[in-house]
Amino acid sequence: MKKIDFSELKVIYINCTLKKSPQESHTQKLMEVSKAIMTKEKVKIDEVRLIDHQVASGVYPDMTEHGWDVDEWPEIAERILNADITIIGTPIWLGEKSSEAQKLIERLYAMSGETNEKG
Repeated sequence: MKKIDFSELKVIYINCTLKKSPQESHTQKLMEVSKAIMTKEKVKIDEVRLIDHQVASGVYPDMTEHGWDVDEWPEIAERILNADITIIGTPIWLGEKSSEAQKLIERLYAMSGETNEKG
């Protein structure tokens, strides 16, 4: 059986833990299992621990255009768009995703109005 080549694929892992680096994160430990599989398959890996970045709250692509002094989201969004696969990891608190995961979802929504060359 011919082995499939995944070496041209890029994945971005977005860890929505509430713990800043370098604190231990159970979410990170779980993501490491998946990353090991991706590494074995030679998939290119990028990682973001969202809480380590100054990502403004809001639903626009760049919140500095809406009163925020700093918003690192545009750079993170570019990394997401450059990936073939996006994996989101979040702890579950009382049956709900973390507030960082909610912020990520809202910022991803901000990108929903963007189109590619095909519209």
